[in-house]
Amino acid sequence: MPCYNFSVLLHLGTVLKSRSLLLLATKETLATIIRTRFWFSISSLLSAGAHIPADFFGINIAPSSDPRLDDYTVERLKELQLKHIRMDFTYDSFGGDAERLLKRILAEKFMVMLDLLPPKKDAALLASDDAAQQRWQQFITRVNKEYGKKIVCFEIGATPNRSKWSGFDLNSYLSAWKIAYTQLEDSDHLLAGPNVSDFEPISNITLLADMQQNGSTPCTHTDNLFVERVIEPEAYDHRVFGRLLANKFKLNLVKKARIYNELSEQYGCRHTVCTYTDWTSKRLARFSDTPETKKADYLVRYLVITATSQALDQVYWGPLICNRDGIIGDGAADYPEIDNVSFYKSVRGKYENLKIRPAFYALANTIKQLSNTDCIQAANGENGIHHFIFTRENDSELHIAWLRDRYTLPLDSLYSSKQLDAARFIDTVGQKQDPPPICLSERPIFIEFNSPQRLSLTVSQIEQLDVPATPIFASINNVDFISYHTAEWQGAVAIQRGESVKDKIDHMLPYRLLDLPQISVHRDQRNKVWSSKNPVNSGETIVIKENRATGMRKLSYHFKASKGERHWNNASEMIRRGVSSPMPIAYFEHSSNAATRHNYYVCEYVSDAFSARDAFTAFAQGKEEYAGFSKQAVFQALAQYTCKMHNRRIIHNDLSGGNLLMTKTKQNHIKVTAIDIGRATVHPLKGKKITQKMRLIDLCRLCYKLDWPNRKEFMHTYFKEFGHEFDKGWSKPLRNYDRKHQMKRKIKGFLKKKKTK
Repeated sequence: MPCYNFSVLLHLGTVLKSRSLLLLATKETLATIIRTRFWFSISSLLSAGAHIPADFFGINIAPSSDPRLDDYTVERLKELQLKHIRMDFTYDSFGGDAERLLKRILAEKFMVMLDLLPPKKDAALLASDDAAQQRWQQFITRVNKEYGKKIVCFEIGATPNRSKWSGFDLNSYLSAWKIAYTQLEDSDHLLAGPNVSDFEPISNITLLADMQQNGSTPCTHTDNLFVERVIEPEAYDHRVFGRLLANKFKLNLVKKARIYNELSEQYGCRHTVCTYTDWTSKRLARFSDTPETKKADYLVRYLVITATSQALDQVYWGPLICNRDGIIGDGAADYPEIDNVSFYKSVRGKYENLKIRPAFYALANTIKQLSNTDCIQAANGENGIHHFIFTRENDSELHIAWLRDRYTLPLDSLYSSKQLDAARFIDTVGQKQDPPPICLSERPIFIEFNSPQRLSLTVSQIEQLDVPATPIFASINNVDFISYHTAEWQGAVAIQRGESVKDKIDHMLPYRLLDLPQISVHRDQRNKVWSSKNPVNSGETIVIKENRATGMRKLSYHFKASKGERHWNNASEMIRRGVSSPMPIAYFEHSSNAATRHNYYVCEYVSDAFSARDAFTAFAQGKEEYAGFSKQAVFQALAQYTCKMHNRRIIHNDLSGGNLLMTKTKQNHIKVTAIDIGRATVHPLKGKKITQKMRLIDLCRLCYKLDWPNRKEFMHTYFKEFGHEFDKGWSKPLRNYDRKHQMKRKIKGFLKKKKTK
């Protein structure tokens, strides 16, 4: 929910019914922008100096109609070692599930930020309706009377810039704030607000300026500092000023937090707090088959960055329990009409369906590791490296490090072999890593030392290390990926945990691959593809592809990456997006003129497989099953795979039946895997839409071996998987492909006859 190019200034009149408030908003916004020059003076880089207290971390909780969840919630909070809780409370909370949970939480001595909010309908009326104002005043008075001495902080309302969720607009929120402030100003507890959602500083400026002008500035400036829509916690937000200017304004999480902290100082707030943030499993599942793993990784990365930014006093994570957003799932298939960020009203699922997710353990591990530490080094360069050093009370040191998604860096770039031998490595969820990793990757690692360590590189040198953007790397458990570069060869190699890096590279270099005994040659025309025993593990078979650039291709390849690199990158990205392809093991190319000289790609061998071409040929001949699977089962598996590939923004571009392999799983299901992926186009996760025409053109080669009745049946299956009505124009691209293929056959036949004569 961005403030696109600050065009929200042009629309404030529709939100601010008061002319004086509109003038104040315009004046304050322009003054702030001019004074700070769009906050260019605020750095997006981290620095040492932050102290991370135990109370930096908090979480949001909600009640359930099942009282057993009260005990469960308390147990999980203690397991997390959390003391700071945030909870929503409204008119009908009295005497209900929410008050029951609140009393239990207070009895357990948790520190509660109680978010007070009116029902959505009343929130919309508070600027002008006397009855609504009276109900709100009575509610505040009652809460203060019954809980004023037990609550650490009262927050007033949430997401006033999201009227669709909360009912508030900026005017009605200010009315709610003024009434609450009048009722609570003589109390001993802290007041917090205005809880603007996402990064929309004009809303913050408008609200805080009015509060200051009326002598009702909040003690704690709250905001929901989401970065989920830019996916990675470290990314520059392109939604504010557009993609072209994202690298100019450098609005990453660090800078956003610091801008909000500066606004706190500008308007007299003592604290700056992020009250709610998360990554939803649903959003992560759009581009990954491991959304829960990604949620855990991003949680750690977000919390480490915000804890060391020296801009936020606390961060409350999103819902403890929720199937879409929570770090504990509850099995509920639906989602509330009002978004949890505005009103986390209740746990919707059943007690029996509760399931702890990796993000829960990641939060517990982060709290345990970071609480009561001091950050003495912080690096977050544009090269993607994030590296932190923290000191503990017992003089031991904690290092936390990761790279941006798709990057990798050998640990020996930062540490000596002696340091690596002395270190203890812990993964995101708190498990000891043994054998330890050899590389930094996108998955954060916690590195413990018994005594202070001196790195050979300074922060500036770390931030200037060369971390190439290509090749890109997948994220696979217990596999490290490393780049390789000498005067003769360059490429990448996958190292299984426990394997020797030197031995693995030596065995995968091209001259060693060419000497391996060949089990089978699968192709030897323009390129050569063969299988051999894995020289590192004789129990495995590998596939080796030698790419040869000949004729005119040598000219066109001057402007492309080598086919070996393209195979590696496409396989890595497909695996990242949950689209099955054999795991890349290595690729090598010459260090000069790489694309126009022989280059090599090595991947896993798919054993006991049959191809879509074999199955489709059998179906075209009238058979109703193949390899023990019915025609419908084969069609369904292929439709699911290809549709998922297209949904994940991948176009194969060479989707012949021989390039889709099928194997039988232990559960007697069909697993589909794509091979020969060097021509694939992997589109960015954001950007160009994958159209229906692009999908159909990609399917032309796959359907070629099918007769037309079976083609129609397969396309019906694909469109059903696609979730769209079966298009009458589905056959046009396929018929065009048939004509093109027939013409090529005629030309080849003609040339062959002419050559014979």
